[in-house]
Amino acid sequence: MAHDYLPLSSAASVEAPPRTPGVIETILCIAAYFGLQIGFGGLFGGISMQLARYFPDRVPEAPDRLIVVVILTLACSAGLIFWLLLRRWGRYATDAGPAGLGFTPPDGRFVAMGTALGIAAPILGGLLTQFLAGDREVTQAVSDIADKAHVGMRVALLPVAVLAGPAVEELLFRGALLSILRTRLGDGWAILLSALVFGMVHLPDLDWLWYAVPNLVLVGLFCAWLRVRSGSLWPAFIAHAANNALATIAWFSAT
Repeated sequence: MAHDYLPLSSAASVEAPPRTPGVIETILCIAAYFGLQIGFGGLFGGISMQLARYFPDRVPEAPDRLIVVVILTLACSAGLIFWLLLRRWGRYATDAGPAGLGFTPPDGRFVAMGTALGIAAPILGGLLTQFLAGDREVTQAVSDIADKAHVGMRVALLPVAVLAGPAVEELLFRGALLSILRTRLGDGWAILLSALVFGMVHLPDLDWLWYAVPNLVLVGLFCAWLRVRSGSLWPAFIAHAANNALATIAWFSAT
């Protein structure tokens, strides 16, 4: 009986389709981002304390030093996560579909929607938080640090808070996590679950104040919906950046 065999040269040229990153891998990337913040925060915080100890006349006061620590911590953490995710998900970066990261040019109307939802989110979220919190105070670690720092240091913190932070979080939550959930659960559940995870992981930064989480879940819902409907990550980033920009106004209101 004659048998047909695929030539070795042809067999070697046949490549298996690229494997989509899995759920555990995605969760580990999110955990790595927050773990890196703890690690870099400890490293740069320790260095700043030593510099203040040996060069007290040349090192800024504690609030301003903390701003520098926050900037370096977030910049290094975001940079490493960007490198890691784009190295692992690089082939999906410009894919607008459910399995992609969505680095595609957005339609102008979704840019406008992202801006509008980014402005509406802190207003609606603030009312929701006020309703849930009652007379209890809502605090956030970065805002507490900024409130005590010199105005120049607050300005230096703005690019990290308004641009770098939203960029890496959108890549993590509306890029990697949302794509994993969409390919397994569909758009509706993916939007909801990614928003819930986004809100919950910020609990430590909120000093574990649960009544501030729904505000962040709302932001997550808006951003995830924008990513799904537009096919692009950029409207979600615009909404997130606008939300954070409005939140930073309080840093300068008492100046």
